[in-house]
Amino acid sequence: MAQRRNPYAVDVANEFLQLKLAREPKTYAAYSGILVGSERGTKKPLGLPFAVYFHNRRFDSLEPGETALWFSQRVRGGSHATKHRISKNSRAFLRWARERGYTKHDLASPIPIFPSPKPRVEWLEWSDVHQLLAAIPEYRYRVATEWLFYTGCRVEEAVAATHRDLRERNDGRWQWVIPDSKTHEPRAVWLPDNLGNLIRDTRRLNTPKRNWPILWDCDGRGFGRTENPAAKISPRTINAALERARDAINLPIHVTAHVAKHTYCTNWVTQYGDGEIAMEMLRRQVGTSVEVLRRTYVHITLNETDWLQIRNFGAR
Repeated sequence: MAQRRNPYAVDVANEFLQLKLAREPKTYAAYSGILVGSERGTKKPLGLPFAVYFHNRRFDSLEPGETALWFSQRVRGGSHATKHRISKNSRAFLRWARERGYTKHDLASPIPIFPSPKPRVEWLEWSDVHQLLAAIPEYRYRVATEWLFYTGCRVEEAVAATHRDLRERNDGRWQWVIPDSKTHEPRAVWLPDNLGNLIRDTRRLNTPKRNWPILWDCDGRGFGRTENPAAKISPRTINAALERARDAINLPIHVTAHVAKHTYCTNWVTQYGDGEIAMEMLRRQVGTSVEVLRRTYVHITLNETDWLQIRNFGAR
């Protein structure tokens, strides 16, 4: 793209976003939401995006104090994690713009740095999972939550799954092929026997077509909602069902679809260990790199006995 001598703020933002198109969709969406704006579902937007705030301003006319004011209104009312993400991405954009020669000012420095929040990895033991699933009265919601807990998949992958993606092998095992995941690579997931039996039961119940979703819900709104096996369920609906069940059995953990993934991975490492084969199997099941799995789920603790080994280290 030809570099313009004195572009507007919106032009610089759009040029930067063009460079991010090759990244993962969520990465592009994160930058796009900060710079030009995007929908946040039912959540109220936080402040004005960069291009809207500096409407009709030449980029080289921006001052450091102005970017600080923009950032303060952009994150007002946001959580720490939100402030960290907006701060990090905004500074990356402003540093890039300075390197491109669009401004002589250091517009990134006035934006405060919010350190990355420590990830909270909540999970359930299998006894709690069984109790939670038993507290979900609606059959279709119980199918959806069992699918998450027993595959360890992301909720977006689960709600996009269709019966076309399932295959029963000659030995009775079921395989679920995910054609497009977060990493944009197809993945084959082996299902436990209880999910295989669940698939057979739901197919007898719904007689679905090949393009129908595995996890279904209702059509319509309010009291006019009717169950429809061809209607895809939403992540919000699954999370709401999990929260109702959690309240019913008084679980202290805030249960979401993401907790189901953490539960699967944590219990896997607990049961099968962190050897190379076990971690490679887990990687193929959940679609997360071994490096990230080790960093998140494999924890090493040292006690006093371990440190006693150092006393004789190197001794004759």
